[in-house]
Amino acid sequence: MNQTDKAQGIPIWLLALTMGAGTVGNYIVSPALSPITEYFGVDEASSQAILTGFFIPMALFPLVFGSLSDRYGRRYPLLFGLAVMTVGGLIAATAESFDILIIARFLQGLGAASVSVIIIPVINDSYSYVEAPKILAKVNVIRMIVPFFSFAFGGLIAEIFGWRGNMILIFLAGLVSLIFTHIFLKETNLRPLQKINLVSLARNYLCLLTNRTCLLLMLAVSFMIGIWLTMLGFVPFEYQRMGVDSAEVGFWFMTVPFGYTLGNYFTQKFVHKFGIENLCQIGAWLSLLIIITFLLPSILDWNHPMLIGIPCLIFGFSSALLLSTANMGAVAAAGELGGSASGLINSTQTLFGVIGGSLVVGIGGFENFEKGVFVLIGFALLAVICSSLAKPFRADLSSSSP
Repeated sequence: MNQTDKAQGIPIWLLALTMGAGTVGNYIVSPALSPITEYFGVDEASSQAILTGFFIPMALFPLVFGSLSDRYGRRYPLLFGLAVMTVGGLIAATAESFDILIIARFLQGLGAASVSVIIIPVINDSYSYVEAPKILAKVNVIRMIVPFFSFAFGGLIAEIFGWRGNMILIFLAGLVSLIFTHIFLKETNLRPLQKINLVSLARNYLCLLTNRTCLLLMLAVSFMIGIWLTMLGFVPFEYQRMGVDSAEVGFWFMTVPFGYTLGNYFTQKFVHKFGIENLCQIGAWLSLLIIITFLLPSILDWNHPMLIGIPCLIFGFSSALLLSTANMGAVAAAGELGGSASGLINSTQTLFGVIGGSLVVGIGGFENFEKGVFVLIGFALLAVICSSLAKPFRADLSSSSP
């Protein structure tokens, strides 16, 4: 794609704001899981529905939003998604039953599904193959204010204002992002597909699934995100078993976004030196090694939150090395189907989060932390395999750069 075909003038702060708004529904709720379960009188395992209700639409609807953004442009599908997320936040803040809360979480997830699946193609539309990972890493560094705030204050907000305060923040995040996106986001898909139907949609996704580079990088991303989404469900309860209250859980959990910020900064500075594929592999191997150390509290018989917090910090760093590089590599490998590829990536990674959470529940990981850790280790090992297989098969994409 020539430089003249690239959209220009998309503010990085807008990309970061919108990406942050799309993830706040993930992060702000996790520290408040215990107060929510107490309020509605459900057990810890049932709290998984609060996350699953959000993750299921995040797994299904990226396929829809990705295809719509290829056909009709990036702007309007994104605005629609932000509007739905805003409505979901408002309903959740006023929910009087656990069932209504789950429905509201479904709407939040549906809206949030539009965000990263469209923002990543917006970056791909606007920057070259080599520059795009740097821009995504820069956006990720800025947007990490959201999980910092969410983990640091999510539990505190729940204790002071009740869990409804967390839901009000989701509503406000969606509303603010909706307004600014409407004002400042220009259309970046300058060559939309002429038509789309079920046959062409199936053909597009079959094409992506048979694109070895795209598929392997997509799976590497999905296993890594699956680890993180699975952690959100059961790790907070392990902190509490160590004597950490709801407010402190958030402060310990914020080690992950702090490490993720450092990893994105490292990617931004050194992606040219190491190369996209090498950074991806380094991130996968380091993640596997550090997740194994989650077993240390059991091995050492020393239950201190530091033994989880420090590995979480390093995992945040290592996962960033893989996610920024593999995400952009997969979308670039998809060519003109970048929006559909981004949708498939987002669907798969969220699906793996649902699968991971279900496996943890099924094997008793909420009651026995070590059992849940073995699920994380399995996902990390698969991420290593996929990233290693992707490297030899990468097509020479430099010719598509301006």
